[in-house]
Amino acid sequence: MDFHNNKLILAPLAGITERVFRRLCRERGADIVVSEMVSAEGICRNPARNRHYIEFSTTERPIGIQLFGANPRSLADAVRYVEDEAHPDFIDLNSGCPVPKVVRKNGGSALLRDARLFERIVSAMTRAATVPITVKLRSAWSGTDWVDTTFARIAQECGAAAVALHPRTRAMGFSGHSFWGRIAEVKAAVSVPVIGNGDIIHPNDALEMLEVTGCDSLMIGRAARGNPWLFGQIRRRLKGEPIQTVTAQMRYETMLEHITSYRREHGEARAVRELRSQIGWYLKGTPHAAVARERLFSAADTAQIEDAVEEHFRSAPNLTKKPQRQNTSSFSQEH
Repeated sequence: MDFHNNKLILAPLAGITERVFRRLCRERGADIVVSEMVSAEGICRNPARNRHYIEFSTTERPIGIQLFGANPRSLADAVRYVEDEAHPDFIDLNSGCPVPKVVRKNGGSALLRDARLFERIVSAMTRAATVPITVKLRSAWSGTDWVDTTFARIAQECGAAAVALHPRTRAMGFSGHSFWGRIAEVKAAVSVPVIGNGDIIHPNDALEMLEVTGCDSLMIGRAARGNPWLFGQIRRRLKGEPIQTVTAQMRYETMLEHITSYRREHGEARAVRELRSQIGWYLKGTPHAAVARERLFSAADTAQIEDAVEEHFRSAPNLTKKPQRQNTSSFSQEH
């Protein structure tokens, strides 16, 4: 698994990076995609119920499956199951999720409070795996008590093949600007590939993160919601080529493709429930988006969601929007 030359990675996003969205991002420029996080305990206790989380098509490769949990034995067993049943290209440990229901179970970023447990988990996973094991970290639990370099070194010593860092604290959630300087610190601390994640919303942000942190690859998450073209735009920016504008027609066609594919993949009931927000992301920043979102959220079925998209396209045919550059001033403030 090459994390040096595969520069653009779709981050794992709970409830978002399912099969349809992963394919849309791969087709539009992502080099690697990662599943939404999967409970190791869920896999061990009821694999049939949780199997859909680890299923993917060959067109999504290379792909990683992300696991979360706090029990070394359960995570090792989940690694074996995922390898046997799904054969992903790598398996990732979530050590960064700040969501309370995950943290309360001692998973996600809660692991940052227990280096010994983290070491036992990564060691158990690497011993159980034949594919690469990676870890995704946050920089600290709270404040400026940085633990990212320590945990990255532990991961490397336990056999992890790469480290992804979202340089916020657990307490920050997704607020404020991430501390990109922490990515540079982790890059200096380990020899395995380091993947930078956080606040890449414009192709120029991607170029700047590579330049100021020295990271090997980039992971894009929330900025890709409703904007799978971001990966292709970043690729062109890194090559010094003009950034392709997402035309109204491209946006319209992709929205309809997303609806059709999601309905086919997951069924009408789940589609109408989930697509209201997912299609709404495509409309952010476009003319009269609020009116269109009202129609989306009142839709009773996916046909009405399609109607809302088509009506918006007719009434506001210029759906082109200019991506906003992220203010990266926190990089200098962090030092």
